[in-house]
Amino acid sequence: MKKIDSIEIIEAYPAAYIKPLDTIIIADLHLGYETIAAENGVFLPKIQYNKTIEKIKKIINKIPAKNIIINGDIKHEFSETSYHEYKEVKNFFEFLNHIGFEKIIVLKGNHDNFIINITRKYDNIELYDEIAINNFFITHGHKDKKLSEIKQENIILAHEHPSIGLYTDIGVKEKLKCFLYGKIKSKNIVVLPAFSYFAQGSDINLIPKNELLSPILKKIDVDNLKAIGILEDDEKLLEFPEIGKIRE
Repeated sequence: MKKIDSIEIIEAYPAAYIKPLDTIIIADLHLGYETIAAENGVFLPKIQYNKTIEKIKKIINKIPAKNIIINGDIKHEFSETSYHEYKEVKNFFEFLNHIGFEKIIVLKGNHDNFIINITRKYDNIELYDEIAINNFFITHGHKDKKLSEIKQENIILAHEHPSIGLYTDIGVKEKLKCFLYGKIKSKNIVVLPAFSYFAQGSDINLIPKNELLSPILKKIDVDNLKAIGILEDDEKLLEFPEIGKIRE
């Protein structure tokens, strides 16, 4: 595993391990994505749920942690959950329970309206807007938050779906999901990549800073953050310097 500040990347997946908490953390699953895409005329094979389960099984085989945190956007639909999405999210929670996690913590993201209608059916699932545990402050990142108001040294965000945009020799652009990390005003910042199979990323090195999704990231200089790209198929990580050095 590759250690970055306060957490360790579970190589080579869009997932991390918080050793002091014995906790796996992932974010932005966007279950039910295919159904919403179909409603908008984009028809995708319904493969994301199975790929999500397969990936988590592999992660658990590497790191049999006691707890898991879903840092926002477990579901995709903004409005009330559709039948297909409800079924996927419910089955996902059943799967996590079957694994035997002691704690399943769900942090609400901007897509997680009405998620309480599902989580309240489970006694061992805790639902929060944000959470502070020991020296870690974890929030999805879609709501504004002043760093000066956070007492914990380690801050873990999601929401941005960070990626690095790379161009081939013939000018074809490829996206590489990545972790962002660095120290800002004495805080260790980590931004998680999207766990979703379909979710598109924000090309951090290509888009203007004012077009970032997270209001928290908009207020800091992301050019000072470094990135670690995830090559899942090759089971490798690719380290990048500060974003400012690879910005186009």
